[in-house]
Amino acid sequence: MAHNYGDCYFCGGEVVEEVIEHEYRWKGQLYILEGVPVGICQQCGEKYFTALVSEAIDRIVEAKEIKRTVSVPVKEFKPVEAL
Repeated sequence: MAHNYGDCYFCGGEVVEEVIEHEYRWKGQLYILEGVPVGICQQCGEKYFTALVSEAIDRIVEAKEIKRTVSVPVKEFKPVEAL
């Protein structure tokens, strides 16, 4: 059963539960979590995590087991001159 997230706190849009791939940084390390249930505002894109999901993310990241690793390219942002 999907969680009732209510309306978006920021824009008042409808928040709908979706299952996503979530990028999470912890202690300087990037983690990619698959299959995360989250409420997403259909208007502004704000994400809402339930307390249970947030606690589960903490437990998963603190665990030593890793499903797989991926290589992530890193690029430097160079400021654009004003037009």
